[in-house]
Amino acid sequence: MNNYNQRNNHIIICGYGRNGKQAANNLLEHGESLVIIDKEESLNGKFQGDNSHFIQGDATEDDTLILANIKKAKALITTLPIDSDNLYVVLTARQINSSIKIVSRASNISSNSKLKKAGANFVVMPDLIGGRHMAKLVAQPDIVEFLDKMLLQSKDDVNLEEFSCENILKKFINKTIGELGIRNVSGANIVGIKTGVGNFIFNPSHKMKLSKKDKIFVLGTNNQLKMLINLLSEKKND
Repeated sequence: MNNYNQRNNHIIICGYGRNGKQAANNLLEHGESLVIIDKEESLNGKFQGDNSHFIQGDATEDDTLILANIKKAKALITTLPIDSDNLYVVLTARQINSSIKIVSRASNISSNSKLKKAGANFVVMPDLIGGRHMAKLVAQPDIVEFLDKMLLQSKDDVNLEEFSCENILKKFINKTIGELGIRNVSGANIVGIKTGVGNFIFNPSHKMKLSKKDKIFVLGTNNQLKMLINLLSEKKND
């Protein structure tokens, strides 16, 4: 495939090891469009669907990211095994596209702050997360199993999704959660809110009002979330 420059609003994944593969599979399940970059020649021909394209190359090279049309990408995930390589990818990506969302893998705790200063929105340490996960499996196994089933199963089952209040109808802004009637209409539940100033509110009160800069976190089945989208974006006269 050579129509990378025609893609926009896509996600670039740098590195197709264990973490990159998991990220790609999950994003494809959610219908995202991907461009995957890896040096491994054997991956050529693996990605032939409409939603996934492969570039054999070095993600730390500017030309490779430009070939992946990073200027029009909405997000980049870099999962390279060496932190300094991820740092270079983050720096380059942020310079080329100032608004792109960047998620970077890190192996060392000391790399966390460096990657964020370079422009990463989020830094993930798989080894640290894995260790915490194993400890929780011993201390609170049922809670971990419940969360895993909720967050890791396919999109046709239960999902936790986020919605920006900037994208919903004006008539719902400054209404309380109770007044929205989301659970009664769709069956989905608002389980959390990130306010416009960055504070997280868990299990918000039905008396809480939504503002335009808030994000809501909603738990529900795929069908319930579709009903919620229809409710919040329904084109009716106020």
